[in-house]
Amino acid sequence: MFQGLWFFCKFSWKIDKRYVIYNVLYQLINSLIPLANIVLPKFIIDGLTTGQPIQRIAFWVLLLIGYNLAANCISTWLMMTAFTLRCKVAMNFDHVMHQKLADADFENLESPAFLDKKEKANKFLYGDWHGFAYVFDSALMVIGQFITLAGIIAIVATLNVGMVLLFIALVLLSSLVEGWAKKNDMRLSLEQTSIERGLSYFSGLFESFSYGKEIRMNSLGDWLLDQEDRYAQQTVSYYRRRNNFYIKSGAFAALLAFIQQGAAYAYLVVQVTQRAISIGSFSMYVGAVTSFANAMKTVINSFIDVKAYGVYYNAVRDYMRVPDTIRTSGSKKATAQTHVIEFRNVSFRYAGQSHYALKNINIQLKTGDTLSIVGENGAGKTTFIKLLTRLYDPTEGEILLDGMNIKEYDYDIYTALFSTVFQDYKLFSFTLKENVCLAQDARDDEIEAILRQVGLGERLSTLPHGIHTMVYKNFDEEGFEPSGGEGQKIALARALFKNAPIVILDEPTAALDPKAEFELYQKFQELVKGKTAVYISHRMSSAKFCKKIAVFEQGQITEYGTHEALMQKEGTYAKLFEMQSQFYVE
Repeated sequence: MFQGLWFFCKFSWKIDKRYVIYNVLYQLINSLIPLANIVLPKFIIDGLTTGQPIQRIAFWVLLLIGYNLAANCISTWLMMTAFTLRCKVAMNFDHVMHQKLADADFENLESPAFLDKKEKANKFLYGDWHGFAYVFDSALMVIGQFITLAGIIAIVATLNVGMVLLFIALVLLSSLVEGWAKKNDMRLSLEQTSIERGLSYFSGLFESFSYGKEIRMNSLGDWLLDQEDRYAQQTVSYYRRRNNFYIKSGAFAALLAFIQQGAAYAYLVVQVTQRAISIGSFSMYVGAVTSFANAMKTVINSFIDVKAYGVYYNAVRDYMRVPDTIRTSGSKKATAQTHVIEFRNVSFRYAGQSHYALKNINIQLKTGDTLSIVGENGAGKTTFIKLLTRLYDPTEGEILLDGMNIKEYDYDIYTALFSTVFQDYKLFSFTLKENVCLAQDARDDEIEAILRQVGLGERLSTLPHGIHTMVYKNFDEEGFEPSGGEGQKIALARALFKNAPIVILDEPTAALDPKAEFELYQKFQELVKGKTAVYISHRMSSAKFCKKIAVFEQGQITEYGTHEALMQKEGTYAKLFEMQSQFYVE
């Protein structure tokens, strides 16, 4: 239970120790306000009923309102300043969580178990939508309310110790029932994690510009809403079951509060009628009795919250401990000017799958080689690229770079060897220049030259701010929405700017018109001159531009050679080539 709080305190102290200090001071100062408001009015009332000098009564009044003024001003300053610091700590927490996502093995991003673990970790940090650091606030509230409670117990004990014991018993009983409701709420909340991810997914579909055309052209609105409703109904069912627990515990708590207040007022009225206590004391004890139940209940409920959210801390710990095996496996630097990559008996199977996506792949790529990978959908082409770029590690066999297993190399240094244009490339809501050079510095004329090289010269001249025009309109109304072909050219420009020794083009002309495709093929050799190039395309004509062709079938390389050699073989490649060519020749 306390491991989570200790983890939170250490992290917060590291970011800004004032956040912890101000929160503790806020609780200490705030905890004394109820005690002052219970005790000091007694002296004012007794002074008025016994005819004490006005100066003495004024002293008690000024002390009461002066303390409230000072305490409220200081506590408000502490609370608001701590809130600002909380935002700072929260942003750093988000940074750590996002860093974990950025460094996580790629396969984890496709793992529902990993994503559920992340959502449960968020529940600890954000207290099930209560807000960041809710659990930490609950823990500190225990300290503050415990001070208040100790003072109230001391006051009530001067009246009757038995009354204190009765109140404690009633509040404990009420808190036990509420703890039962809270425990069941936490259990249901853990089960709700995957449902919440489902709702978030559908919310993203309706809000996403990229899905807008599909939804409208296929009239998917009602169908998607029906899919979303399934998750919404499960969420409503969750809240119904959750609230039923709290309704029962709330009714029981109200009954116990009725018993407590009835017993307290009956006892105090008798004491006043027998002149055992003064009217001022009556007022003080009534305030103490009322505050006692609230303070003790807050202490116990906050303690229950901290204990309950300890379950979620396990998810934080597990999430942060998920190993980044690929990124942290090696440290060797690739210092050679030319490189040889070899797949040696490589097989790969996706997690949870029984069949192999790739089986016994043996192939070698040397500097200057241009390789075209062809095959039907599901043949293993994309999986091969994922292994080559080390998004995944082989299940069996090994991949060598210059004779050494790629696991021995520093991950970032290894990935720096590749310029990639994936079929599902992504552009960012940054400027056109930033989309090309990304995290690197570059001269404007350098970026403009590359964009013209890939065929975006005419489009560039129409943009209001040239290469400094925003891509998409998320942050700027003057931003532009690139067409599919334009987006693909931007992705190509990005790969050229990186200027890595190995170029991977996955369907680079899929969104281009025939003229643009022909021009790209004409420039292909120039674009990859002196580099190793791996080219995936369903258009067989592109294979003629490559020195070697590898045909993938059911996760295996079944044919390998030049275009001429494979055509003479009259195997799968020849059949695929002829099937496509018949649409262009009589």
